[in-house]
Amino acid sequence: MASTQNAPTALKDVPDFSTGFDAAFAKVQGWGLQFYALLPNLVVGLILILIFGFLAFGVSRTIRGYFKRKDRVDLGAILSDFGFWGIMVAGLLIALTVIMPSLHPADLLASLGIGSIAIGFAFKDILQNWFSGLLILLRMPFRRGDQIVVNDAEGTVMRIEPRATVLRTYDGRDIVIPNTEIYTSKVTVNTSQPERRVEMDLTVGYDYEVRKITEIIRGALNQVDEILKDPAPQIMCWELGSTSLGIKLRWWINSGQSDAVISRARAVQGIKEAFEANDVDPTDPQLIYYHNITQDNKQDGLSSTVNQRELSDTLVKTGPPPEFTAPRNDPESDKPKIDSLDKTLLADETPEK
Repeated sequence: MASTQNAPTALKDVPDFSTGFDAAFAKVQGWGLQFYALLPNLVVGLILILIFGFLAFGVSRTIRGYFKRKDRVDLGAILSDFGFWGIMVAGLLIALTVIMPSLHPADLLASLGIGSIAIGFAFKDILQNWFSGLLILLRMPFRRGDQIVVNDAEGTVMRIEPRATVLRTYDGRDIVIPNTEIYTSKVTVNTSQPERRVEMDLTVGYDYEVRKITEIIRGALNQVDEILKDPAPQIMCWELGSTSLGIKLRWWINSGQSDAVISRARAVQGIKEAFEANDVDPTDPQLIYYHNITQDNKQDGLSSTVNQRELSDTLVKTGPPPEFTAPRNDPESDKPKIDSLDKTLLADETPEK
């Protein structure tokens, strides 16, 4: 008879796996029952989100269209985005309260209020640029299409976005400037008015008759089409130099950069050709001093007396300088202004008489 001392003993405290599987299955089954119970709420919540989505889209288009009719395109763009996302956030909050009835909007807003401090610090620069862009569009110191100077950047305003303003430089590059920098910096708007003035300096020797010189210059400027006739160009004796007379030229043009460039180029060439036709040398006399010494003074060893240059009583007139035209897509060309000048900060407020 076999001994019973070596027989294996029954295992005690063995876990019942069937009980664990039953508990897990019951848990998953409970989730499924909860999902089926929430399914109507989910459907209603999705319908609400769709309704608010269509409503937000309609409000956004309405705002954009209204401000387009009011000639405030960029302001309409930023406000339409604000209206769209404001309605969508409100719709999401309402949908969440429908899907999860235990969730109260007040509690959600309170939690968002606490979290907004961290969000504010994280997105401080973005919010500053957004509010700066909104203030720029509300006050409108410049419009889309204006040519402006901001610090060391100069170009044409292509668009004003919520975060930044895009400038296209005159050599065809785009500069993205944060709205905060524009709002807090000095901005020069070159095209805020229909006309602006251009200045240029030149010198002539003292041995020329100044009235004849001014007539020669005036005749040359009058042949440049880009220079406005009213107000007329100004030719002013400006500085008494040690060896030459400084003359300042001022004329008015249409305010676009292309007119400033073309008028200056044509004026310089026109004056140069007029000087050549009338035997005027604008070079500083100090540089050509020995060419003006008389032969007698050379023989006597004197170097202090200079011949007086006499101009003919009949001035020689030259033809107009060659025309220049700016290409249609040239960044210097004047761009159409989308927003109305009357609504800008720089609009003239002349009191009625």
